[in-house]
Amino acid sequence: MYSRFLLVPVAAMAISQPAPAMDIQTLEAAQQKLAPGAKLIPSDFKLSQEDFDRLKSVYRVPALRPAVKAWRVEGGGWLFLDQVYGLNDIVTYLVAIDAQGAVSGIEILVCAEGFCGPSSAAWRAEFVGKTHGKWNPAEAVTNISGTTLSSTHIAEGVKKILAIHARFLPTNH
Repeated sequence: MYSRFLLVPVAAMAISQPAPAMDIQTLEAAQQKLAPGAKLIPSDFKLSQEDFDRLKSVYRVPALRPAVKAWRVEGGGWLFLDQVYGLNDIVTYLVAIDAQGAVSGIEILVCAEGFCGPSSAAWRAEFVGKTHGKWNPAEAVTNISGTTLSSTHIAEGVKKILAIHARFLPTNH
């Protein structure tokens, strides 16, 4: 039997080690920034397999799981907690959607150390006013040099959250 020892996989593994995650803020702090003083009603739900498949194909956005972590904001609006892939990590963020269905804010909770450009207030402000529709995340929001994957994936995630809010909320919410 012929055998070779290859260093390529070992080298590739060494290069692609995940970056350490950096906690930017707690969920509670982000919730207070986006819905200050409001009563939040936990409203988690799970998309049916059919809705989950439709979400990915019709809206052309990646989705990691059919479970949705959400809170109804007393007085109107919603908060959605989501995660997307960065370069070597998973970015956790919170999106606020107002009673009219537009993004009213976004807060980053966790991202990879050194790749937290999307946590800047100016970049996050680009989402305010975005609504459900067939907009292209890569064109609608500025890509941040050095964090292109994270910024693109967060933009895709916000588009996904807007689609979930507009088309897939359970009727009992």
